Amino acid sequence: MPPQIELFCVGFAAVIDTVLLLVVLERVNRPLTAIWLKWALLGATSWHLGSFLHALLRETRGTTAAWLDTTCMTTMAGGLLLLSCAILHAGLRIQRTGAIAHPPPNRRYLLTYIPVLFIVAVSTEIGRSGSRDFMIATSRFQSPYLIWQVFANLLTAGLFVRGRHKLGESFAAARFLVNFSVGLVAVTLLTIWYTATSSVATYEPVLRLVTNLSPLAPTLVFAWYIFRRRLLPLVFERTLVYGAILLSVFYLHRLTISPLMSRFSEEFQFDFVVVEGLLLVAMVLAYQPLRQRVREGLSYLVGGDVVVARDATRQLSVELSRRATEDVGVVAEWFTHGICDALRLRGSCLKLEEPLSRIVSATNAPAEPAFSNDAIANAAEVLAGTEFDRWVDSSRCTNRRQLAMLRDLDLIAAFRIEYQDIHGFLLLGTPVSGDRLQDEQLNATGMLVDQFAATIHNRQLEDARQSAERRAVQQEKLSVLGLLSGSLAHEIRNPLSSMRTIATLLQEDMGGDGEHSKDVELIVAEIDRLTATTQRLLDFSRPADATHVGVAPDRVIDRLLHILIHLARQRGVQVSTELHLGETVVAATDATLSEILFNLIKNAIEAAAQGKNSHVLITTELRGAAVVFAVRDSGGGVEPEIQDRIFLPFVTGKPGGTGLGLYLVGERVRQLNGKVTCTSDSSGTVFEVMLPL
Repeated sequence: MPPQIELFCVGFAAVIDTVLLLVVLERVNRPLTAIWLKWALLGATSWHLGSFLHALLRETRGTTAAWLDTTCMTTMAGGLLLLSCAILHAGLRIQRTGAIAHPPPNRRYLLTYIPVLFIVAVSTEIGRSGSRDFMIATSRFQSPYLIWQVFANLLTAGLFVRGRHKLGESFAAARFLVNFSVGLVAVTLLTIWYTATSSVATYEPVLRLVTNLSPLAPTLVFAWYIFRRRLLPLVFERTLVYGAILLSVFYLHRLTISPLMSRFSEEFQFDFVVVEGLLLVAMVLAYQPLRQRVREGLSYLVGGDVVVARDATRQLSVELSRRATEDVGVVAEWFTHGICDALRLRGSCLKLEEPLSRIVSATNAPAEPAFSNDAIANAAEVLAGTEFDRWVDSSRCTNRRQLAMLRDLDLIAAFRIEYQDIHGFLLLGTPVSGDRLQDEQLNATGMLVDQFAATIHNRQLEDARQSAERRAVQQEKLSVLGLLSGSLAHEIRNPLSSMRTIATLLQEDMGGDGEHSKDVELIVAEIDRLTATTQRLLDFSRPADATHVGVAPDRVIDRLLHILIHLARQRGVQVSTELHLGETVVAATDATLSEILFNLIKNAIEAAAQGKNSHVLITTELRGAAVVFAVRDSGGGVEPEIQDRIFLPFVTGKPGGTGLGLYLVGERVRQLNGKVTCTSDSSGTVFEVMLPL
């Protein structure tokens, strides 16, 4: 058999064993695999990997090569011992605890691994023999090992057959364990056959290869039955990619570099294996992508931060989807703290530009100062004035301004937020561990930032849609109200006309000196105002009558108080005024200004009646080129959830209120080119109206 075929088969088996071992050690698969399966895969990996490297180094000359070859043969022997011990451990465990991956620990099973301790004697013998042939170097221990392997394999086969019903139907236990037991017996007979006939040159290469590959069968079959369909695609993917690269490198070494180095070693009496190792290290350090892959591989191998961060960012993504309906400020606060905790950073800062205009900071180091406004402004200026893709991190930044900004603020990275009309950036402080962020962490954070921006944008669209729906509903209500107003005006105007006629006749009969003549005069004036108001019900959209010469607010207030003072006395409310306008007039009609003031004063009296002091204060003053009058009450205040919508139609805080009074106030003030504001707290409410002179 050509040596290249044997080398390829053993190398491919080593790659498969290595991939299987890495798979069972992954965090997601660890709970599914028993400890004996991990040891069995480690033993098979040690055997095949040692065999592959031994075949590569067997013809290489030099002290270092001989020492490495001795290490490989020791690894091979250790793998065989560990594999037999793990298989016996499997038989005993399945016999007692069935298919439970992690049963209660029992130290008695450590006795099955006592043969592994003989690796010290085997290693000493391999080094003492000086032989580069594994069979010759381990000849003294072959008979004891065969006895141990026959005992362990046959005992395990018997235990599997006996305990085949303890794994349950999920494993097709009976058939699987019986077939596996037959496989163990076949491997045992094959090993005995090879040991007995290894001196026969005709069959030795083929038999050696089959015997060498035999440990792969039980471990691969057992792993397949545990992981089923989720394992095989993963093994094929990693084996084809990484295995092809690994075998190509080793074959290149075998066919080109190894013969050349052997010639130079004989000529110069220098071990060039050291030079090869140094060249390999130099290549890793010089080539940035390779250096990055090695660093990331070591991070995954020796640390759990990347895995923890991966799980944390995945949870953040799921939680961000769940919070899509919450307020923008709440989501921004949660997202900033979530990123800081997930990546274990000292601090983080999120800044959203107009129209959101929010700055949120989070920290895991309370003793250190948070991001100042000047620092955030400086970062915004630098990031806006320089170009970068999705993010910039301190380890690969080439822009001097960006690098200076990152160092000054002690940042590890900065992310740009750009999605539709959402703009801003996210600043990440240095990790608590002092390490840098891996590419996977940066990519995951970038995707989270994009998801956050999309979530905020969708929230704005949803708010705009809901606002449009509310406006549409309000317009529909107003349309219905407009239809009703026509019939109401028709029904009310006739009685009002009759009432005015009777009041006018009564006023004429009393004359101007009667005791109640002023009261009748007020009745006539109010009927006229009510008639004008009824007329305006016919058309809400038409502005108030602009054909006027002006009206004095102080006079209107005095007249309205003659009417509303009776309501105040009934409610036990004290009304006081501070009027400073005198004869100053505003650009409004008497009916319009009366409607505004009547609604405000009436609402104030009703609100004050619910409070403790029960007091209403009406003030007027001249402020520049405008007239300002305010109505203050001592009530309990307007509820915060409706304060911003108090001038919208059908919004009211009073039981039984229509929600139209303040809406009409706002409309009339707007038609007069004025401004009305509401300020409210637990001590009372102030409505302030500003109208031009």
